[in-house]
Amino acid sequence: MQLQQTLLKIALLGTERQSQPPQGNAALQPYLDQLYPGGQIPADSGREAAFLSTAALAFQYQAAGSLPVTFTGELPTPDDKPDLPLIPAAAEMHLRRMLADNNLRPLLDGWLEQVAGKHLRVPVSFIPPLMEQARQSRAIRPAISAAIGQRGYWLATQNPDWHNLLTLAPDAAEQQDSSVWEEGNPAQRSEYLQHLRSEQPAATRELLQAVWKQEAAQVRQDFLQTLRTNLSADDEAWLESCLDDRSKGVRQLASELLGALPDSAFSQRMQKRLTDWLGVQAKSGLLNKLSGKKTLQINPPENWDKSWQRDSIDEKPPQGKGAKAWWLEQALSCIPPVYWTQRWQLPPSDLLELAEKSNWKSALLNGWQTALLRYPDSEWAKVWLTRSDPRHSPLWQTLSPADAESTAIGLLQRNDSLELLDVLIHLPHLWGRDFSLQVLKQLRVRTNCQQQYVHAVYGACRHLATHIAPDCVEDFTHLLQEPLQAEDHPFHRILTETLFTLRFRADMLAALETTSPKD
Repeated sequence: MQLQQTLLKIALLGTERQSQPPQGNAALQPYLDQLYPGGQIPADSGREAAFLSTAALAFQYQAAGSLPVTFTGELPTPDDKPDLPLIPAAAEMHLRRMLADNNLRPLLDGWLEQVAGKHLRVPVSFIPPLMEQARQSRAIRPAISAAIGQRGYWLATQNPDWHNLLTLAPDAAEQQDSSVWEEGNPAQRSEYLQHLRSEQPAATRELLQAVWKQEAAQVRQDFLQTLRTNLSADDEAWLESCLDDRSKGVRQLASELLGALPDSAFSQRMQKRLTDWLGVQAKSGLLNKLSGKKTLQINPPENWDKSWQRDSIDEKPPQGKGAKAWWLEQALSCIPPVYWTQRWQLPPSDLLELAEKSNWKSALLNGWQTALLRYPDSEWAKVWLTRSDPRHSPLWQTLSPADAESTAIGLLQRNDSLELLDVLIHLPHLWGRDFSLQVLKQLRVRTNCQQQYVHAVYGACRHLATHIAPDCVEDFTHLLQEPLQAEDHPFHRILTETLFTLRFRADMLAALETTSPKD
């Protein structure tokens, strides 16, 4: 309203500088004329009284002084599908706390997964704040889509700002409703393809081929990701054609998928190139030959071959890298590392040692690490993590939960530094009880021996609070009793905060086991 802007200006400048009475619309003006008789501004204290009365009048008019707009559109089809039971009333309190408290917010993802796993749904009053969470994080969208139920999904689809934040409708995965593919947003269509791919790989591929040319580059790339499921030689011909796609992202993804098929023409081309570029030989000298010492021989070509472009080997390197090193790195990233252990009959530890001694160390390690992220191998990853700084390594994501736990506890037992606790952040799954207890013992050792750099443990403790086995609360209080009780202990505050989160989490999970209310 223009009147509100005028009042704001008067309030900022002061009523003593007001030169004209405020003006309103036809409905308000008669009342304003009473406050400013004759179109004049009252003198002395009457000036402030008139201004405050006008402000009150404008506020009340905005709240209740105008008729609502008449709806002229078509009402949506009513939602009459059966829905899931609501979460227990006690669980609503925990959800409200998690949405309001940033310190408890990390628990939300796991809680939503529990709700979906128990086939429950949240009340529709929580949809606005949950949609705001979905807007901020793509990762949480599937869990929210499942936890809001059929009624929540129906309501969210009425709001254009929310509709694109949802994945599959609660019943779409079971019904395989083809309307999702025809009418859904890109995320919903991708999820539909993912479900279809797990059951009908060939039908999924044919569906993609039918719409391929009409989709945007990013959408094509997202759809192509679904071929990771049940990838087979039947997909090779089409993936090979995708190497000629106009989108670089699609071409790179196609080459990555083809690299996972060892007998594909792409893999054979890459293996042929690399066997010409590098090899393992015995070191010269009698003693070296007798001891079996070996060395990596690297001999990349002097000139770039235009045919490499189709196989995702770019000519120009990023700033700071040599051209030949860049070609080698890109080629290595397309071959599973296990290929080299089989070809040269050397374990990962020996190959990494040879790479670290080579003049081509950076290209070799970067290429192998990228390949390991694309084509995970637990033996390679575990050896790599023990030979380098594991705190910031992306290779944790290639390990199974069991392998990640055994590797992490082995590292913690060999080094008692506080900073090394950061490896726990790379374990996003729910920890097993045995591993949880071992972590608590390692934490106790560090709180007893190191009294400096307490901030180094903050991130690890926050992650621990959301991923440790839920039944370890009492073990936490027992094993860390001293720093929890001594208020002057350097770790008292962070451990107390962690204990609060642990207890809230235990109560939160227990509340989901109580009786759900009826609609």
